[in-house]
Amino acid sequence: MEEAWSAYDHDTVRQLVSPNLIEHTHHTGGGKGIEFAIQANEGVRSAFPDASKTIEHLFAEGDRVLVHIRMRGTNQGGLPWFGIPANRAKVDTQWISIYRVEDDRVAEHWTQMDVAGMMQQLQAAGSGE
Repeated sequence: MEEAWSAYDHDTVRQLVSPNLIEHTHHTGGGKGIEFAIQANEGVRSAFPDASKTIEHLFAEGDRVLVHIRMRGTNQGGLPWFGIPANRAKVDTQWISIYRVEDDRVAEHWTQMDVAGMMQQLQAAGSGE
């Protein structure tokens, strides 16, 4: 799943995720449906086209999978949903994703990202520091 997200392989993502996915990710506004999640992932590609993601930890129990991810990249496309223009700032951020699986497909997704840390890295470059 994470490899498909990182490769922007949305055909594979569609096979692994319920079309009625419930997205609980607050920094993207939350939403319902796989197309919402794909749109958010495309926003990452637009903002950080050189993004490199690594899985730091992976745990599974019952119907839940927890993934700790680290992403490094350069803000080349801006983050309009946060009001941040492209500024070539280097970003090193992390997040935790939790997936709930139902009938062998991801039915729900929660993410907690270090948005404050990422914003500091992005705004520091824009302020001349």
